Amino acid sequence: MNLIQRVKNIFSPPAPTKEQDNEQEDLFRARYQAFRRLLSANNGALDFMTELEEAAQGHRHFGMHFVRSRATGATAKVYNIVENLLYLAPGKYLGLRDALRTIQDQIQQELTLKQTSRRQELVLDLDRITAHDVEDVGGKMANLGELRNTLQIPVPAGFAITAQAYMVFMQQSGLWDEINCLVLGHPMASHFGACTLPGHSDDDEDETENNGTDQPIALLEMCAKIRGMILAAEVPKELEEALLSAYDRLCAREGGQINVALRSSALGEDSAGASFAGQHRSLLNLDRDSLLEGYKEVVASKYSAHAMTYRYMLGIRDDDVLMCVGCLSMVTSKAGGVMYTSNPLNAADNRLQITSAWGMAKGVVDGTATSDRFLLEKGPPPRIVERSVPRKESALACSGTEGVCRVSVDPELVGLPTLDDAQIFELTAMASRIEAHYGTPQDIEWAYTPEGRLFLLQTRPLDIRQTQPAPELLPGAQPLIQDGQTASSGTAHGVVHIVKKDVDILVLPEKAILVCVEATPKWAAVLNRCQGVIAEQGSAAGHLANVAREFNVPALFGVHSATSILEAGQEITLDADNRAVYAGLQEALLDRNPARPNMMEGSPVFQTLLNVNRFITPLGLLDPDGIDFTPANCKTLHDITRFCHEKSVQEMFSFGRDHNFSPRSSKQLKTIVPMQWWIINLEDGFLTDTGDKMIPLDKISSVPMLALWRGIVAYPWEGPPCIDCKGFMSVLFQSATNRNLEPAMASQFSEKNYFMISKHFCNLQSRFGYHFTSVEALAGPRPRENYIRFQFKGGATDHQRKVRRARFVGEILDEFNFQTRVREDALFARLDDCDQEFIENHLEILGHILIHTRQLDMIMNREDVVQLYKKRILNQLHAMMDAKNTA
Repeated sequence: MNLIQRVKNIFSPPAPTKEQDNEQEDLFRARYQAFRRLLSANNGALDFMTELEEAAQGHRHFGMHFVRSRATGATAKVYNIVENLLYLAPGKYLGLRDALRTIQDQIQQELTLKQTSRRQELVLDLDRITAHDVEDVGGKMANLGELRNTLQIPVPAGFAITAQAYMVFMQQSGLWDEINCLVLGHPMASHFGACTLPGHSDDDEDETENNGTDQPIALLEMCAKIRGMILAAEVPKELEEALLSAYDRLCAREGGQINVALRSSALGEDSAGASFAGQHRSLLNLDRDSLLEGYKEVVASKYSAHAMTYRYMLGIRDDDVLMCVGCLSMVTSKAGGVMYTSNPLNAADNRLQITSAWGMAKGVVDGTATSDRFLLEKGPPPRIVERSVPRKESALACSGTEGVCRVSVDPELVGLPTLDDAQIFELTAMASRIEAHYGTPQDIEWAYTPEGRLFLLQTRPLDIRQTQPAPELLPGAQPLIQDGQTASSGTAHGVVHIVKKDVDILVLPEKAILVCVEATPKWAAVLNRCQGVIAEQGSAAGHLANVAREFNVPALFGVHSATSILEAGQEITLDADNRAVYAGLQEALLDRNPARPNMMEGSPVFQTLLNVNRFITPLGLLDPDGIDFTPANCKTLHDITRFCHEKSVQEMFSFGRDHNFSPRSSKQLKTIVPMQWWIINLEDGFLTDTGDKMIPLDKISSVPMLALWRGIVAYPWEGPPCIDCKGFMSVLFQSATNRNLEPAMASQFSEKNYFMISKHFCNLQSRFGYHFTSVEALAGPRPRENYIRFQFKGGATDHQRKVRRARFVGEILDEFNFQTRVREDALFARLDDCDQEFIENHLEILGHILIHTRQLDMIMNREDVVQLYKKRILNQLHAMMDAKNTA
């Protein structure tokens, strides 16, 4: 071997062997698969983020299952993104793992039930309770304690079984974790097919793949299972002793054995905007032997279908509802009822309303009793301005043993008012004191004993609607029904669905107007899916009326014979304000159809979503070239996805650019274009494999490669431009000093034109003329994955001309919305997040530029010639795009 050959071998090492070529190709295939996995995970992560962002707009209902599952899903996808990037770039970007762990910890803290500081007593006597104890005994018992101990208003004696007692019962019995798994794993939204807010499709809801008719049954089965678990559990010994000891102390104070009422007082219950009216169980007239089982029944009522529905619709976390229970001395009630200190249907009307019935107040609140109604101007002095005293044939009373029963009213009392004027004014005075104390309208439950002694049983904030006065009855139309009492304002159009038994709610049709006999609170489970409610019994003071107003569902109660007059499937229009029902669609009324409120806004679940989103959806890393574009500055999952996507494309791009590939590891493209083109098929880039060393163009299936090729062949290349002396000498000097440009030698610049392809991916490494060019693109059906990366560098002239040449190409690409950056003689261009057609069109533009900017270096010092060529190329490109638009 002569000296010259040895020197050549030093500067031009031997070509790689075939085995080395195959290893390199296999490595690129493996990297490509990792890159595809990264892109797939990136797309999935962005889908989760989009769902979370949309939910944060307040246009849909969702529960903690949604928040947890989407946050967990996004985190898992980002983990896959990070690991695949680290495969592409071993040893680099290791700080991403630390950033991801930090973000995961922050998300988990928001999803974890916050441990609040609470009193450790299992039982608190009512004498020791005020409004400040709401987090220990719940809203109902805290308010009763406030009335008794701050305002000295008569309430029954009793005690509260605390939130701490609930935690002890649930955790020591093993129920806490088991029930949480069942509840948090249940896709509640699949049960509520119509629970999106107006103008939004319910396709956005949780787990829609199971959104069939079996879902209500599945919910009921889950509720029954949980309640059965609670009822079968043993009450911890310490709680049993505390409960029975408190009962014994109560009996001692009352002067003998007494029966008691167990009433739910869950945390959050009886609060503003979330009355929980009738959603939990109350048990009346129990003796000592029934206390433990009664306590479990009240706790279990937290998991009734309607209670779970109510929490879901109001965005209340299941974990946050700790079931406290009030135990109160049973009041023998001659008359009882509800008092509103303002009109709940009209904020402008502050008149006081009293609804009363013979016997217990339960008949008024559960909608089963025929009741009197008194309307008063508050004064001073107060004045009764309206009385309604219907016949009242039956009443609820304590039974001889336990519980309550319906009894016939004394015939002498059937037509008499349940309250005399003195009692009405006593109630009015009491209501004024309570409203003044709380500073807001109140919903008050009360009872009078046979001896005429008044006891208050409950007070809570009264939700007031900003309702416009109702217009007159629809002119020219005869109502089917004109009867009843407005329980919730508004108009509604739909089809009659008569509900007489529980199973009837399982087949609720679309746009149903629920028609029932009793306005029972359990119908609240389907209110979100109803256009309106018509009930034969009940009043505006009932629990169902409360919930209907909270959900803005028009409701008309006390409509005699509604289930007989109306027929199932009949199309009707309900005008609740005018207490009228019309046949068919009455469009003139529907402008008063109330908009459904965004029950989620401000709720605990909604706030949790916002807190979680702070670590998931914001994007702070915007500039890939900025000095802050580092793993350490990734503060959200979105930051990590942005960083990894950018760096993964760079890693793939640089690998194809920096590694030599041999024709031995590829097939040569059959083409009349006077250059050699080699193709490496990564997976599905060929329609079929011919088995030959050559591959014709019609066997190529790669979308981005074919798009590039269409640009390459769109216009014939007209050859190099006319040259001036200086340009020619510059090119000649470069050619004389670069062995790859020696005319007598095989040039790597003419051989290294490689496509690495799959159906939607293309990486082109090429030497066009004296220039090194790289194009990488993904053009598939997922716009967020699609991109183009283009790099152009080099030339065979002086540095000034090479710099001008790079700028020349960049100026053309700027015309077509590429993001370009020129550094010295290197041009970088990119497109991201575009649909497949857009990517294909811009690849055609690049293909054209690759061919038609060849050998322009020599004219780069003549501005007039530069502009001539620029105009020619732009005209051709615009013509190409115009032809596609008109095709």
